[in-house]
Amino acid sequence: MLAVLVTQQLLMAYDSTAMNVAVSDIVTDLGTTLTGVQSAISLYALVMAALMITGSKLGSRVGHVRVFTLGAAVYGCGALVTALSPGLPVMLLGWSLLEGVGAVLIFPAILSIATLAFTGARRTRALALVGAAAGVGAALGPLLGGLITRYLSWRVSFLMEAAVTAAVVVLLVRHRRRVPRPEAARQPSFDVLGAVLSALGFGLIVLGTLLASRYGLLITRSDVVLFGRTVLGEGAVSPTVLLALCGVVMLALFAWWEHHRACTGRDPLVRPVVLRDRTTRVGSLSLGLQYLVLAGVFFLVPVFVQTTLAYDALESGVTLLPATVLLVVGAAVGTRAVGRGRATRRPLIILGFLLIAAGTALIAFVFGPDASGLRIAPGLAMAGLGLGLCTLLADLVQSSAAEDRVSDVAGLSRSFSYLGQSLGIALAGALMIGVLLGTALDSVRTSTVLTGGQKATAEHTLEHGVQATAVSDEQLRTALDRQGVSGPPADELVRINTLAREDGLTAAMVAMGLFALAGAGLAARLPREPRNAALPLSRRRS
Repeated sequence: MLAVLVTQQLLMAYDSTAMNVAVSDIVTDLGTTLTGVQSAISLYALVMAALMITGSKLGSRVGHVRVFTLGAAVYGCGALVTALSPGLPVMLLGWSLLEGVGAVLIFPAILSIATLAFTGARRTRALALVGAAAGVGAALGPLLGGLITRYLSWRVSFLMEAAVTAAVVVLLVRHRRRVPRPEAARQPSFDVLGAVLSALGFGLIVLGTLLASRYGLLITRSDVVLFGRTVLGEGAVSPTVLLALCGVVMLALFAWWEHHRACTGRDPLVRPVVLRDRTTRVGSLSLGLQYLVLAGVFFLVPVFVQTTLAYDALESGVTLLPATVLLVVGAAVGTRAVGRGRATRRPLIILGFLLIAAGTALIAFVFGPDASGLRIAPGLAMAGLGLGLCTLLADLVQSSAAEDRVSDVAGLSRSFSYLGQSLGIALAGALMIGVLLGTALDSVRTSTVLTGGQKATAEHTLEHGVQATAVSDEQLRTALDRQGVSGPPADELVRINTLAREDGLTAAMVAMGLFALAGAGLAARLPREPRNAALPLSRRRS
């Protein structure tokens, strides 16, 4: 049963990163654009973030295995539809909508089933392996996805997901009696307004962060046009800030509404008593930071090796192997230490965040044109070891929940985890682009090689580009050749691109390290545990 849960977790984590290396092939195969494929990825993230809490509540009402089975069926159908999609609209239906809805039913159910089906040290091992599978799947995505895309087709990845998901459903149903079912008594009315408010809150925050790379993190870099009208001019407050504020307001209204329903004797989507528990509250926030850093690092390293070292998708995946291997080692070592009573979770989690911070510092230090995959390996290995130790967070948070609150805690922690994952990619990209543009503009303005006209053209391109991104020196030189720019001016622009890209990647990686330090500080606020950490916290309290 544990193998079934871990397999599905790994498969869905793989899905979240595997297609990043196949975007070009998808664009060509479907006859669409890069923006179209990115919209599919963004919509998937929105569906996940918006509906996660609602999906977890359904498990406590109708049964976790039943919800898992339904979610897996929807997810498998979505993967099959995506694999057979003739164009972008069908892909949006399969990948973004069906897989997204299936995922919000499956993810909380995995944690709830693992929490209810296992106890003591076995629960610690189960939840740690589920957490490790998420990291390993995300790290293997670029490697295995690149391998399948190069030698077969990107469609094979989705066919594989559909087949594995079908097998998982069959195996899990055979063990369904091991998971407690909800009582047969009449269920209270479902909190529809709470579901809407939580979906709006998380959805607006994710939508805002997804727009950060295009329009800027704080200040709008270009006009924001909606339905043919300019709603925000260049230099105004970024839509990221406005949408994030609206999302926070919606979440505040959601919290008030949940408190109101609880006070009036109605069943809320998330019971306020869950939020009052310090382990759940602080642990969920720590999980958000863990997944933020994980997503940010696994986004920045491939960008660096592909734009600076000219690695292809497969070589990029191989570069991440040290992080993958040490993540598994860290999870195994931490789980064994806790299970045998040699250590408690909190100090190992704090150590994990500190190792992540140190690893990101090492990676940022060697970023540059003279770097290589081997020079990045020590930092990736250290960060991977830290991420492995941090997989104990899921066990700590879920073990703090009483049996009747398992679904509430699972939905809350999963929402913060996926919110952190979405924020990690968006913030890493926004910081990288922001610093890159700043360095490039300063270098162009102070250049002694470029003429006044060339400076003006370069500045206009940087300031008013539709979608700024990091490009390799070879890509830039090809673009300059098409525009008739060659000789010393072309060499100067390539030099500026190299410097700006290095500064942007370094700054973003340093930011990931700072987030890891914040995670260590937050984890230090977790309650102390007895030495016998393998026992569930709820049992120790009683």
